[in-house]
Amino acid sequence: MEIAGKEGYRHILASSVVFESLSHAALDHISTRGLLVEMQPGEPVLAEGARGPGLYVVLEGLVEVFLPDGPSARTRRPTEVHLNTLGPGRCLGEYSLIDEHSTSAAARAMGHATLFFLSREEFRGIAEGDARVGKVIYLNLLRFLISRLRANDPADLE
Repeated sequence: MEIAGKEGYRHILASSVVFESLSHAALDHISTRGLLVEMQPGEPVLAEGARGPGLYVVLEGLVEVFLPDGPSARTRRPTEVHLNTLGPGRCLGEYSLIDEHSTSAAARAMGHATLFFLSREEFRGIAEGDARVGKVIYLNLLRFLISRLRANDPADLE
């Protein structure tokens, strides 16, 4: 399934925090390098502690981000911990794309979901292949991550 032919998906991708402010041509190029992934209810997207495969952008449905319980958890927890619910336009996998560490949480589809997936290699190829596009993408991610930090830092008075 190709994203360029689905105008609604293209609009969601264009408004996502990662790809906002990119030209139509740049978005079309990016969309041809990624994949549409159809997820079934409960299907895992990311596993805590695994090497992150790349970047996901939610196009349809919802994805739950959580810390798992039991023996599969990186840190033993008595119960699962819900962290966030991501809807269309939200991204996941961005932390491990940037710092090359394993994923800090797990994620799964909460129902039927459609995601845009850009592998680590494709992401790097796009960001390094066009300096302007790479600058916009990394600046978008930096702003997004800083906004998360500020929202969780009570000492931040700016």
